[in-house]
Order: sequence, then C-alpha cells, then structure tokens
Amino acid sequence: MNVHIITLFPELFQSTFSKSIIKRAQDKKLLTLNLINLRQWGIGKHKQVDDKPYGGGSGMVMMMEPLTNALGTIKPKPHTILLSASGKKYNQKNAKSLAKKKNIAIICGHYEGIDARIEKYVDEIFSIGDFVVTGGEIPAMLIVDSLTRLLPGVIKAQSTKHESFEGEMLEHPQYTRPEVYKGLKVPQVLIEGNHKEIEKWRLDQSKKITKKNRPDLHS
Repeated sequence: MNVHIITLFPELFQSTFSKSIIKRAQDKKLLTLNLINLRQWGIGKHKQVDDKPYGGGSGMVMMMEPLTNALGTIKPKPHTILLSASGKKYNQKNAKSLAKKKNIAIICGHYEGIDARIEKYVDEIFSIGDFVVTGGEIPAMLIVDSLTRLLPGVIKAQSTKHESFEGEMLEHPQYTRPEVYKGLKVPQVLIEGNHKEIEKWRLDQSKKITKKNRPDLHS
C-alpha cells in the first residue's frame, strides 16, 4: 500500500512513522509512506497556501491551487481522503475498507479550514471525533496506524479477531502477572484454566463494558 500525506508539517510524522508497527510494515515493504510538503506548492514568492475567506470571518483558509497541484503529482490517481471536523466519523469499518486500497492520499487541513471546492477532488471526508483539533496531522497518524495493522502480513490475523469494534461489542478486560497487586486480584475464572468458562466470562464482560461505555454499539 502507498499512502501519500499532504501536510504543512511533514516533520511531525517522522518520529511516529519510524517506530513500532508502522516501521515494521515499511521494513516488510507492505507500506510506503510519502510525505508531501504543501508549502513547496505554495503560490508566488512567499509560497502562500492560505488566504482570507470570502464573506469575512476570523482566521485564514487553505487555498485550492496548492492542494490540487500537490494532488496532481500523485500517480496513479489515489483514493483521496480529506480530514475535516465536518466529515463523517471515522470507524473500524472505514479502516477495513481503506486497508484494501493500494494507493491513498490524505489531505491534512489546517488554519480555519480548506476552500470547500476541494470536496470535488476527494473521495471521502472523515472526522476522528466530535471535537476540534489544530490540524489534520494527528488524525492522519491515527488513520495510517489503524489501517496499517490490518494489512496482511503486518501482524497476526488472530490478534485483531476479538478486538473492540470488530463486532457489536467492546473488548473484554485483560490481566497479567502478578495474580494479586496491592489487594487487586485477577478474576478467579481466568486462573482456573477452564477455557469454556473463560470464553463465557469474556463475553459477559464485553457485554457489560459495551452497555456501560458505548450503549450505541449494541442494543
């Protein structure tokens, strides 16, 4: 998979993309990351990428021309994602769909937003949640991480089978040694080794956690 990220701050990605699973995917040639500095496509002597919005208002808006010029350098034409607070909420289903793509471009918004006409050049618009962040760089990192771990050969398929959002419930609690820590004990059923009872307990715990924290996921 090839992922192209159009951003004003490519340096923000360097540490994140050189660690852990994302690095492993790159080392295995399963993922190629291309950071495109939007500033190099800026207009005029000062490489302008933003301007005042029509109709007035506070802040600056990212301009069309630098963005479309940057997109035009990506061949073949990618499946293009715009990150925006006004987009649909990103979820695991979206991650699975994107993980099947071969060539993806992600546009990181900044300032007070992007000229709305950019929507004619993108395939999907995503928000990572019902809150506002300074720019699209951190959301882009989240999306790249979420789809990278789904690429065949990056991690064991069994590792993702029972995770949160793979079905209609959140994942059950996990415990490790020591058996007792400052008076807090590991549930007895996990220690006894009865796998049928363990599975029953895990399902019950998933139901309880989902009902408490995310009742919208399961009726």
